[in-house]
Amino acid sequence: MRAVIAAESTPPPLPTSPRPTVSIMSSYDPRTPTQRPLDYVEFGPGLVDDVDRRVIGDTRRRKVLDLGCGAGHTAVGLARRGARVIATDSDAEQVAAARRLAAEHDVAVEFHEAGPAELAFVRADQIDLAVSVWALSLVEDLDRVFRQVHRCVRAGGHVVVSLPHPALLTADPGDPTRVVQSWKTTGPIGERHVHTAEDLVTAFTRTNFAVDVLLERHHGGPTPVTLLARARRLGA
Repeated sequence: MRAVIAAESTPPPLPTSPRPTVSIMSSYDPRTPTQRPLDYVEFGPGLVDDVDRRVIGDTRRRKVLDLGCGAGHTAVGLARRGARVIATDSDAEQVAAARRLAAEHDVAVEFHEAGPAELAFVRADQIDLAVSVWALSLVEDLDRVFRQVHRCVRAGGHVVVSLPHPALLTADPGDPTRVVQSWKTTGPIGERHVHTAEDLVTAFTRTNFAVDVLLERHHGGPTPVTLLARARRLGA
């Protein structure tokens, strides 16, 4: 009996999607005015205090840099926990909203209108912890950001970065289980760049950080929505 081999067919090209999964992205975006928790850092949809305890822990008397602070919930929450916080955002309206939140909660935060790689105002080796919640997906060149952060963070200090997961950014807005754009796209999807776990680890390694935590988390569905990494600054 002869085996019958089916002819291979070329799969149809994937349709492009101009925007990521709208419901999750728009509802979670840290720049969106909303009531977010202040007693822990919400690194992504559905990521609660257990992740904060694992990657941040006690922040009393620690100097913290918040990159892309948005409406200020991370910066203000950390200041309420005893951290000395410097927070940056390139959007003047977001910085103004963050200042109002800090005033509302009567905490001192040093705010700057600046991009995540524009850190000349931060002295070298003074930051114990740098955090960024989804903001670095707005940046194409992670290496440039991490080089500047490396200068600011003391040896042994940490950087914690969360990003929208590539599976979220490249999914069909109407069906998050269906990928409609390649993870290898070279341009942004909407306004956000796709950074894979490999991209994130490579950028940290190139800039003399060592990744010690890497998480991919879901939010009630089959598709991961948040990518998170913590890295320790190497060197004396």
